[in-house]
Amino acid sequence: MKYIPYFIFLFVIPSITYSGELEDRESIKRIVKNMFIKDNFDGLSKLSKKYLETQERTSSGLWKLTLFYAGVGEIVNGKIKDKNYWNKLEKKALKWVESQPQSPSGYIAYAMILVERAWMYRGGGWARDVKKESWKPFYEQLEKAKNYLKDHYEIASTDPRWHETMIIIARSEGWHKDSFELLVNKSTKLFPYYYQLYFAAIDYLTPKWHGSKQEIEKFAQKSVNITKAHEKTGMYARVYWYASQTNYGAQLFTKSAVTWTRMSKAIDDVLDKYPDQWNINNFAFFSCLAGDKQKAAKLLSQVEGAPIIQVWRNVRFFKQCKSWSEQHQS
Repeated sequence: MKYIPYFIFLFVIPSITYSGELEDRESIKRIVKNMFIKDNFDGLSKLSKKYLETQERTSSGLWKLTLFYAGVGEIVNGKIKDKNYWNKLEKKALKWVESQPQSPSGYIAYAMILVERAWMYRGGGWARDVKKESWKPFYEQLEKAKNYLKDHYEIASTDPRWHETMIIIARSEGWHKDSFELLVNKSTKLFPYYYQLYFAAIDYLTPKWHGSKQEIEKFAQKSVNITKAHEKTGMYARVYWYASQTNYGAQLFTKSAVTWTRMSKAIDDVLDKYPDQWNINNFAFFSCLAGDKQKAAKLLSQVEGAPIIQVWRNVRFFKQCKSWSEQHQS
């Protein structure tokens, strides 16, 4: 199978174009951020409860609860080193907990801030490049977040973001594989269809952290077995979509252990439930990268209106892919 080169993306600055899916995502995050800024903790707790109880999703299939916490995450600026800034954020989150003690979201927001503060100390680079004096506060903050989540397990663990945050901590602290797997197995048993649990696990399993491409492939197949009752094989495509975004980029089909025949079937299963333009554009893009003309042509024929630039990076590559897919299949 011939793979389509991605070099063209390196030379064009993308313009901003939103699909309905992306507009919905930005809207939810904006509402959450505004509520937090205005100390509307009652509104935040009610909104998170609604998203948790209804398991409401966007048109692409993403839980709106995921976007709720993405909004919380965007409140934090990890580049700011000022201690007063972080102290104020923590104090604000604790006000949320104090005013809404039966809501899991306040506890989780506070733990998220502690984790972000840990990463502020460490930085996002390779371990070998981290300053020696940064390790102590990094691990202290992670330990504080972990203990806080455990202390408030009864209430906070009813929300899948508690479990996602613990998986993030497991990666950051370098938990042994056995402990990590126990955590992931328990979390996915409680919330099998919350995608972020699988994505957080993938971060742990990347070669940069504690795993390998073979372990990612094994986990992708395991994810399908857990979710097949409602997702069929769709989780295979979602797992590798995430792995592409965070680890492999355009080299997904040359650097990972993904099997295109599996992913192609998984794409069909996702689109059977969520025939959203965001999904269609992304899966057409992957079909081009994988060198599958027939699949690419089929999906590109379903693209409505202008291509979503956040997917294709520029119209030029979209046109190149479309022209290539329409060529005679030998």
